[in-house]
Amino acid sequence: MTPLRHKTYETNALSEILKIVPEGSVVDSYMFFSGQLEMTLSKYNRFVCAHTTQYVIYEFWLCLFQDPEKIYDIIKSQHFKFNEKEFPFLQDTWAKYKDQYIRSAIFYFLNKCSPDGTISYGTMQKDKFTNADLAALKTFKKPKNFFLLFDPVSLIDSFAASRGEYQIVNAGKFSNNFFEDGKSYGLEETKFEHLSLLEYFEKTNKKTILLYKNNPMLIKNYQKINSTIKFINKYGNPTTQKNAHEVIIANF
Repeated sequence: MTPLRHKTYETNALSEILKIVPEGSVVDSYMFFSGQLEMTLSKYNRFVCAHTTQYVIYEFWLCLFQDPEKIYDIIKSQHFKFNEKEFPFLQDTWAKYKDQYIRSAIFYFLNKCSPDGTISYGTMQKDKFTNADLAALKTFKKPKNFFLLFDPVSLIDSFAASRGEYQIVNAGKFSNNFFEDGKSYGLEETKFEHLSLLEYFEKTNKKTILLYKNNPMLIKNYQKINSTIKFINKYGNPTTQKNAHEVIIANF
C-alpha cells in the first residue's frame, strides 16, 4: 500500500512491467505521484529514480521521507478539524500555508478524502479518510533502491535528466490536447502534450516504456511507428485490444 492514490495513474500492469524490466536495472520513472509503480519496482530489486515536475508533489514526499510522524501528529492535532463545507476553501488555499509539514498534512488529507485522489479540485468526502490512512503515515518507511528528483522544467525536457537503462512514463489518459486553452490545472497536476510525447518516443534511442489507459486514438497513433504494444486487462493479465483496460507501449 502506498500513502497516496490517484485514479488516473493507478495501474494493474505491474507484473508485466517486471517481466520487461530485468532485476538489477536502473529505471527513470516520470509523472511520479502515488509511488505505486516506483515502489513496486524498488521492492523487486530495480533501482528507481522517480521524477516530478511539480514541486508540491516533491515537497510532500520529501516531508514524508524525513518525518512521517510529524505529518501524522499534525493531522491528529485538535486544530486539524475540517468539515465538508470547508473543503472548497481548503482546496484553494492549502498551498499558501507557510509550514511545509502543514502543507503536506493537508495535501495528504485532501488526497485521501477525494474518490479520485485529486487535491486542488473535485468532490471531497470526509468519511473517505480512515484510521488505516493514518496508520499508513505512522508506519511509512522510505523504500530502498529509490531516489526522488524535482525537475523544474516541462515533462518532455525532464527526460534529458535520464541516466537509467530504462525510462517509464505513466501517462494516464491519452489526449490530442484539443480545447486545452482555458482549462485549469491543480498545482499537483503535470500538464503536457501527448503528441509531443509520441514524437519523443519515436525519436529517442533510450529504452522507453509508456503506460496508458486504453484508447483507440492512442493505438492508432502508436501503431504507425515502430513500437511494441501489449494490452492488459483490469486484472493485470495480457488480453486483446477490445478487452484491454491499460496499454504498455515500448520502443524495444
